[in-house]
Amino acid sequence: MYISDIMYCLNDIRKNHDLGNSSEIAKLLLSKKIQLLNRLYDIEFLPPPKVQLGGLELMQQSFKKFKRLLTPRAKQYNLRVPKGIMLVGPPGTGKSHSAKACSQNMGIPLIMVDWGNFRSFGNQAEMKLKRLLRLADRLNQVILYFDDFDKGFAGEDDLAKRLAGQLLTWMQERTSDVLVIASVNRMEWLPPELTRAGRFDYLFKVDLPNNGERYSIFKLHAARFDERFRNGGDPWSEEQWRRILKATNRCVGAEIQTIVERAASTIFCETITEDTYSESQVPTLELTIEALLEERRQINPLAIREADKVESMRNKADQQALPSSPLDESKFAVGNIEIFS
Repeated sequence: MYISDIMYCLNDIRKNHDLGNSSEIAKLLLSKKIQLLNRLYDIEFLPPPKVQLGGLELMQQSFKKFKRLLTPRAKQYNLRVPKGIMLVGPPGTGKSHSAKACSQNMGIPLIMVDWGNFRSFGNQAEMKLKRLLRLADRLNQVILYFDDFDKGFAGEDDLAKRLAGQLLTWMQERTSDVLVIASVNRMEWLPPELTRAGRFDYLFKVDLPNNGERYSIFKLHAARFDERFRNGGDPWSEEQWRRILKATNRCVGAEIQTIVERAASTIFCETITEDTYSESQVPTLELTIEALLEERRQINPLAIREADKVESMRNKADQQALPSSPLDESKFAVGNIEIFS
C-alpha cells in the first residue's frame, strides 16, 4: 500500500472505531487493504481460508508438498513452487473449492479472478492483466486463481491470444513465488502451448465424486445443520447411507450441497415454529433420509442431464491430467457391495 492509502484507511478506521487496541487496528487495516485491492484490481482477495474438502486426497498431498517448496531450505537447493497448476473437470466438482484448500494447506493468500472477464475490458484488458501480474509479483507468496480459464479462449479472437501470450511470458520469466492455478471445463478450447511442460506443470482431473467421497461431502454439509454429524458423529446405518449414495450416483459436490441445504430448509419450515422457543433455547434440527431423497428427486444432475458433454470433458481430462483421488477403498466402494446378500 502507498502511504496515502494507509493514511486514508487509518482516518476511516478512526472515525468508526476505538484505536486503543493495536491488534484490532491491524485487523481493521488488513480488512481495508483487502477492500482496496478488490476495488482497484477487480479481484477477490482472500486470506488463507478455513475450508474442508471431501476427498481429492492425492491433490491435497501435492498441495502440502508445494508448501515445503516455499521454505528457505528449499531455496538453498534451488527448488521452487510449480509455475502453474490446472484443475480439469466438469462443472460443480469442486475446482474453486480446491483452490481455496490449496491456499489453506500452503498458508498463503488467494487472489480469485474470472479469466473470461478480461475480454469484457476490451482495449484495457492487456493493461489490467499487466497490473494484476505486477501486484502478484509484489505480494510474492500468493496463489493467483483463474476461474473458468477455458471460456476466455472460446472465441479464438486476437485479444484472447494476446492475453494468453502475455500470461505465458510472465509465467516463463517470473522470479516470484506466485503459484498460478486455473480451472478448466473444456481442454479443447485451450491453445496447445498452454498445456505444455514448463507452463502448467501439474494437471489434475477433478472428477465426479465416488461413493466414499460423496459420503464425506454429505457429512461435511450435514454437520452445518444437524449437530449429530459434528465431531465425527454419524447417526445413520450403513444401509441408510447406501440408499442415499445409490440415489445420488453422478451427483457432484455442488449438487450434494444443494440437496442438503434444501432438505434442511424443508425440515425447518415443517417442524420448528417461531414463537415456541426463545433465543437461548434453540431446538435441534435433524436431517432425515426421506427429506434428502425427496430433494434428490426434485433435481436432475448435470452429469445425467448433459451426459454427452460431461463424458467428453472427463475423457479429455483422462488423457492428459493426473487423478486427484485414489481408488475408493471405503466401505461404500462399488467393489464392497454384496450383490447376493
